[in-house]
Amino acid sequence: MREVGTNPTHGLAIGDLDVLIVEDNAGMRLLLRTLLNAFGVKSISQASDGSEALAMIPGGGHDLIITDWEMAPMKGGEFLRELRSLDNKPFCFIPVIVLTGHASRKLVQQAFDNGATHLLVKPVTAAGLHHRIDWVLADDRPYEVVGAGYRQAIPSPAAHGGGEAKTGALEPLRESWTLD
Repeated sequence: MREVGTNPTHGLAIGDLDVLIVEDNAGMRLLLRTLLNAFGVKSISQASDGSEALAMIPGGGHDLIITDWEMAPMKGGEFLRELRSLDNKPFCFIPVIVLTGHASRKLVQQAFDNGATHLLVKPVTAAGLHHRIDWVLADDRPYEVVGAGYRQAIPSPAAHGGGEAKTGALEPLRESWTLD
């Protein structure tokens, strides 16, 4: 794998973010918007599915995307593959937090394989969402070419040799990535 890009939100303050919510459920969009407003986020856009979001992204200046996994007509996995495609620079490097009500190991792995930056299992809480956003803002992992798209490596102690955890800004949050 070859390093090709970095997280454009690394080091930003939460209030400086321009967030795109991609969610087919109007009630969940309202909840997310309410929480983001409470966190001090001033710029929030919304799309009801992945295809609508992809059309909005080139003109939007978004720093973070929060997307549902199970949507119609374009599901979260398809949205991520399109967003992370090799020909979608610079938008392919926008961090994405995936929301799901089904946290099976298989689904988590699919989300990260498709380019998710982080994952949040429903029901969404203020603390859970804020934690994921803080994690994204501290995330300095580069994007790499994997197959037909970009993604970040999933950090794990084993990935850093001999079971020793890598030190750095993400260390306190590493447990939220554990798949085992």
